Amino acid sequence: MKNKLLGLICLMGLMGLIPIQPIGLFNTIMAQDSARLALRVDASQFFQDNEYFGLHAEGYTLPGFYLRPVVEWHVTPLVTLEAGAHWLHFWGARNYPSTQSLDVWQRESDTATAAHVLPWVRAEMAWKRERAEWRVVMGNLRPHKLPMPLYNPERLYAADPEAGVQMMMDAKHFDLDVWVDWREYIWQRSSRQERFTAGVSSQWATSFGKWGLLVPLHVIGQHVGGQGLAEHKPVQNHFNGAIGLMGQLRGENFELTGGCYAMGYTQKNAPDIPYKRGWGLYPVVNGKCALWGGELGMDAGYWHGHGFVPLLGSVLFSNVAYVDGITYFRYNRIMSIGANYRWKIECGELKVEGRWYRYFEKKDPSQYSVGVFIDLAPRLTIVGR
Repeated sequence: MKNKLLGLICLMGLMGLIPIQPIGLFNTIMAQDSARLALRVDASQFFQDNEYFGLHAEGYTLPGFYLRPVVEWHVTPLVTLEAGAHWLHFWGARNYPSTQSLDVWQRESDTATAAHVLPWVRAEMAWKRERAEWRVVMGNLRPHKLPMPLYNPERLYAADPEAGVQMMMDAKHFDLDVWVDWREYIWQRSSRQERFTAGVSSQWATSFGKWGLLVPLHVIGQHVGGQGLAEHKPVQNHFNGAIGLMGQLRGENFELTGGCYAMGYTQKNAPDIPYKRGWGLYPVVNGKCALWGGELGMDAGYWHGHGFVPLLGSVLFSNVAYVDGITYFRYNRIMSIGANYRWKIECGELKVEGRWYRYFEKKDPSQYSVGVFIDLAPRLTIVGR
């Protein structure tokens, strides 16, 4: 509990540094502005086939969609309020747990339902000041810029959307994202523990003509605990961290980025994980270019980890696997090569992607995945300015 309070205090302290606009100016804008009301429908049809055969993960397929109709109210030029629902469905599924999570150690489920529909509510305040754009989000959060070993992109469409509080800043040479995602709320005498994830993601960048230098920094923490439980359970804390050094080359129709990340893991009171701390190195190169009226993207990386457990990333990069029980790997070495093609369509895009993984272990064969996605976001103005 002490660690949780300290973390939340630090987060609120960071948010307290935000240069809030004067109240008088804010009230004047509210009085002069006539609100704009719009209906937006975010929709994604996805088919992701993961052919995994080794000791790290079992293969699985994700065929389904999410549909998110949202009423969007621009209360003032500074404030936007969204309200709607997020419906996640997998074709062929008959029931769902109350929380849809990809966390490897959160495998328990509770009350099953015939449909998995969650409320979607977001209040957002955004403004510019001192050559920087600031944004405060409460409710459903915006996506984070995290590298692949720390973040599994399947979370963007196949897991419950994040919700909590978020502060973002974007300046010429620096961007910052600080957030708390509350994953499990509990009542008094609950049999389950509360769970939330907090993170800081930032990047310093500078450029010299077509060349650029990037220094990303990421910290993610997950807390499992709570007071007033039906029975005593140990408080667990897990942390991932990463720092990178990247170079970038930009041309008229292409972008190429390459460099290396150093990543770390530490935990306290996790009974199933024997590693108190771990590390990983991830040299990676990725690029994108305009091709045939769309965009082609490619990336290649090599992961070498010891005692590392990604909190939000794929189990393929973990030293702990859940196949026929729990398996521990002293070292984890894997090469990953991926390609995707995006084609813009009206109100959205069509994307096709594929990825190949090769473990440098005798008992782990190659793994691969393929996916097809159609993302749409039509928007209808109801009341205009």
